[in-house]
Amino acid sequence: MCDPKRLSHIALALLTLVCAQTAHAQEQAQAEVVVISDPAAPQVAPIAAIPLPSVVPDAAPEAYQWKTLGRDIKAAKWQVLGLTAAITATRISTFVTQPSGFRFTDEGWFGRSTESLGMDKMHHAYKTYVMADVLQTMIARKTGEKKAAALSGAAIGLGLMTYGELFDGFSKGHGWSNEDMVVHLAGAGFAMARNAVPGLRDKLDFRMEMRPSLKGDAFQLNNQLDDRKYMLAGQLSGFKRFEDSPLRFVEVHLGYYGRGFTEGERLRGDPLRRKIYFGVGLNMQQLLFGKNKPKARGWRLAHGALDYLQIPYVVQELN
Repeated sequence: MCDPKRLSHIALALLTLVCAQTAHAQEQAQAEVVVISDPAAPQVAPIAAIPLPSVVPDAAPEAYQWKTLGRDIKAAKWQVLGLTAAITATRISTFVTQPSGFRFTDEGWFGRSTESLGMDKMHHAYKTYVMADVLQTMIARKTGEKKAAALSGAAIGLGLMTYGELFDGFSKGHGWSNEDMVVHLAGAGFAMARNAVPGLRDKLDFRMEMRPSLKGDAFQLNNQLDDRKYMLAGQLSGFKRFEDSPLRFVEVHLGYYGRGFTEGERLRGDPLRRKIYFGVGLNMQQLLFGKNKPKARGWRLAHGALDYLQIPYVVQELN
């Protein structure tokens, strides 16, 4: 609604301008007429022109550029260096002991003839997603630009996983896998969408459920995957209509796991099993911490970890 006081000021300014133009015209028309004024008459001071309010358009947000990525890498430089060192440490062994020229390998997707029934693909997508999502949080905290941080986190996470894939490309026992790169891209893309789309972060998580094992061969990736499940977890607490109702403690899950592909399982005679499941579970963040995020650093880390890790035995599979 327009301010009456501002309108009166604008009208007064326009009136002053009209009066000034009229006086100028009269002076030209009556140039020879001498006007005698009474010096005793009260003098009226001229009304100063009131400047009209100027409207300055809002500055457009700065477009994402290479320098934005460079700034964000610098903001998370220690985390990026640490992740680079960890990837190097886990891949350098096969690169040194089984060197080869650069080669490609066809690993397949989720078929029964694949090495791990697609569980390695879920692992690659999940790992890329976690790196991208955590980096986004750290960058946004330092720069204050959430959308730019979402893109930078995804780009850095994808770059780190591509760096690791290059080691595989030069290792005789592995090889560059296009299937791995597709799921890396999917994981990074989901992390970017989760942080760029308003409200999505509160509604949807990508998690891993892992039941710890003390098996002697647990350091081999394939021998870890038979204890894991990967899932998308939809949280009803992220929707306004449920945030104050008991349904905020409920989650809906869509997950996948494969079994029977490890050496130990084959020796036991376990059959190959692939399962896509729907489930209903408890929202442990809501149960343990309530609607407000904790302020203490340790509890805040525990709260954040539940974005990525699924606590076992609190989800009922429906199929």
